[in-house]
Amino acid sequence: MCCSKCGMICSECSRREEFGCSGCNEMSSGYWGEKCEIKVCCEAKKLEHCGLCPDFPCEMLREITYDEELGDDGERLLNAKKWADESKESSEIRIKNFLFGISLGAVLGAVFGAWQGMTAAFVTGGIIIGAGIAVLINISKKQ
Repeated sequence: MCCSKCGMICSECSRREEFGCSGCNEMSSGYWGEKCEIKVCCEAKKLEHCGLCPDFPCEMLREITYDEELGDDGERLLNAKKWADESKESSEIRIKNFLFGISLGAVLGAVFGAWQGMTAAFVTGGIIIGAGIAVLINISKKQ
């Protein structure tokens, strides 16, 4: 799961203890005391990390990833891509849960509605209840 803006896995960073870095998601500036342009860019675009950016991988991220001193030969790019894929998959699952809840609610509403002679009211109620259940499922899986 994501832990930085650029794709760095903070728990594996050799500089973490040396500089007292708690990760860019927790700090207001870079661990070296200067402004991190990648952090600024992600926050300006309201992105959790670079992998979610439509410009991924940008030149700025490539420069840092392949920098002789700070680089990691592309590992950050792979991490950010993986995090973006996980985020997309999670969103697709939430949408499927929601649509399943609505569909199931509509079907059950139609069955009970036909039985009671009030199909439209029961279908509407079933859709609302199904959507509510789907939202609760998504919330519980997110935590």
